[in-house]
Amino acid sequence: MDRLEHVYEVAIWIVLCISFAGVTVRQRSLSISGAVAAVVLASVVVGSRGYVWLLPLFGFFLSSSLIGRLLPVELESGDPKDKLPRDAVQVLCNGGLFGLLALFGSPPSILLLSLAIAASDTWASEIGRYFRQPTYDIVRGKRVPSGLSGGVSLAGSLAGIGGATFIAQLGFALPDDYGWTHCGFVAGLGTVGMLVDSLLGALLQARYRDKSGALTDKRGESNTLVSGLGWMSNDLVNLASIGLTVAVALLVAPRL
Repeated sequence: MDRLEHVYEVAIWIVLCISFAGVTVRQRSLSISGAVAAVVLASVVVGSRGYVWLLPLFGFFLSSSLIGRLLPVELESGDPKDKLPRDAVQVLCNGGLFGLLALFGSPPSILLLSLAIAASDTWASEIGRYFRQPTYDIVRGKRVPSGLSGGVSLAGSLAGIGGATFIAQLGFALPDDYGWTHCGFVAGLGTVGMLVDSLLGALLQARYRDKSGALTDKRGESNTLVSGLGWMSNDLVNLASIGLTVAVALLVAPRL
């Protein structure tokens, strides 16, 4: 009977995965590769920590998707993948570390922190561009186009704090030992991770100047590289900022 129940459980999971992939691809939230990566990631999380740990993962995905739909931005971003369905690289660079941490039995706060950083950065980018406030290079202090990697604005920064806090609050719905100290830890370092992302974006991400003289993150035949590394994309910056912040958190508070 137990074996039969396991077969039923696997069958239901497969149906749910196929349904999720179909809906997200149809809604253009994810590309086919992105949907496959999301299903693999979710399967790793379920297999290692249980279904309940899908809550923060879906919380991040759904909140990010809803913000993009509820606050549509007409202004074009410097990100070459802007307004395109998220592909496998984007899914794994934002959520891949969450899956690895779940697989290796990391503490709940560290798991949530990895998603809090991703949510903080995503909320900051989407909401910051929507309000079109003055945006400044976090390193050089110069005015830059809204949406350019490494740029920060007041609205975007406040939104980033909100994104990190949102993920931190989801910890209370999980069965693990989790209190207000853990919540503050996740929200605080999640916000720090957003700032690390901006710093890495300003210093390392490839930045180009187009024919009109405007700065952009987009590589093009007529665009000239003016700063950063040619191979450093926004996805790699996201992965690096999450990895660095989580590494520091593990060193500072490995058992929190």
